Amino acid sequence: MNLGWSDGGQGGLRATNADREQVVRLLDTALAEGRLDAVAHAGRADAVRAAKTRGDLAKLAADLPDRRGVTDWVDDLRVRGDDRERAAGWLADGAAQGRLAAVEHERRVAALTGVETYGELKHVLHGLSGWPGAEHDDLLAGSDDRAAALAKLAEAVTDGRVAPVEAPALEADIGQARRVTDLSRLLAGIATRASDRERDGTAQELDAAYHDGRLDGAEHAARVGKARSATEDADLAGLVADLHGGTRRLAQADRDEMAARLKTALDEGRLDLAEYEERLRTANAATTVAETEALFADLVDPPKPARRGPLDALFDVVVFNSALMPASRRWWRYLYPKPMWKILTVGTLVAWIYTIFALPAIPLLAAVVVGWFPVIVLLGLTTYLAGKAGKGVEEREDAIARGIQEAVKRSHHGFETVEIDRSDGEVTFKVRLEDEGEGATIPEPVIEEAVRLLWISRLLLATIKFEVGWPEREVYVLKLNRAEWRRLTHRYGPRPYGPLPVD
Repeated sequence: MNLGWSDGGQGGLRATNADREQVVRLLDTALAEGRLDAVAHAGRADAVRAAKTRGDLAKLAADLPDRRGVTDWVDDLRVRGDDRERAAGWLADGAAQGRLAAVEHERRVAALTGVETYGELKHVLHGLSGWPGAEHDDLLAGSDDRAAALAKLAEAVTDGRVAPVEAPALEADIGQARRVTDLSRLLAGIATRASDRERDGTAQELDAAYHDGRLDGAEHAARVGKARSATEDADLAGLVADLHGGTRRLAQADRDEMAARLKTALDEGRLDLAEYEERLRTANAATTVAETEALFADLVDPPKPARRGPLDALFDVVVFNSALMPASRRWWRYLYPKPMWKILTVGTLVAWIYTIFALPAIPLLAAVVVGWFPVIVLLGLTTYLAGKAGKGVEEREDAIARGIQEAVKRSHHGFETVEIDRSDGEVTFKVRLEDEGEGATIPEPVIEEAVRLLWISRLLLATIKFEVGWPEREVYVLKLNRAEWRRLTHRYGPRPYGPLPVD
């Protein structure tokens, strides 16, 4: 929406009669919409006829819309007659809702008669609801707002969050609150106070902690006393903060459970007797759950490799190496290419077997008719898999490169960057060290971390080269012979998916 009549940036040019007629039409529209009264319209019309330049004409329509039917509330735009009447209604509603006192209502009604632009009208309506620019945070408090706040205060007195002696002062504050935000601030302060029910609940939680051995008698009595006199929710939360989460105090039942877990680890051969006794002493001396987490971090079972059946092997041979496919974790995983391929393959086999044995008269024809449609679908899925898998390969290679970078940083060696060379049909990770010199090599921990990342990834890669001092000096070559395969399996567990070619 544009204001007024544009002189096209040529305000100094002399105005034509056609220019004057265009401005008069804007004045007539403003008169019809109530933006100008008859006197103002006549005065401007006379000025249009006397105007000499295009700039003079543009000034006479600068606070009017450039077309009929504009409803925007632009500050410099003159007010429509309909909006002026609606504003009188909003003022009346504000008085009826208790947002405006009688004196304030009369003052604003008087100011409304002199309003010319929407900027002035917004000032008159500020704090009232209904008009387009009204904001809840700026609303004046009404009778209903105060009544709701008083009801909340009464509830707070009933449930013990507010003492009866405090209620009169808070009632006075509610009565004097000018805006809705002032009431909200008062109620928010009341909401943070502790109620009788919350104090009782905290005391019960402290009783339970005493009975299961997490608190001794003296500490229990002291905390219960503080809970009974607490006035804020934060005070109650502080009394039970060490009874939840990782900072939770250990009960005797927790220590018994840990002792049983350590005994199971001893029986399974995960711990020798000396380690078992040392960890048991540490568990008994611990006071919080967080202090015991390290005792069991290495006593969990390794992840089991994914189960693979004949259809998985067939898919890898016929369609695409599934170890290179990104896995789907969404609800539509059953419609993902590989599961769908399995379903269609089984369906095709069932259709062929059925037509051969159940329809012996035309077994071959029926088998072709029923079986070829799934085959066509499978061909389409094969094409889709090729593009999808290619993207997945590069994403995993990039992830391995980032892991190698972190390993180099942890080794405290000079480091610049890791690059991936995908040329010649194989992948080479090139690591550049800042302090490279004659005989420079990649630290052994970096090599081992790279091997680990490759092993636990879903990439089927037989040879990876690490180089220092671009581009030719080779430092390490990973070749997965049977001895290396057994070492990696023993150290990191089985590969999560699929076979690797072994020399």
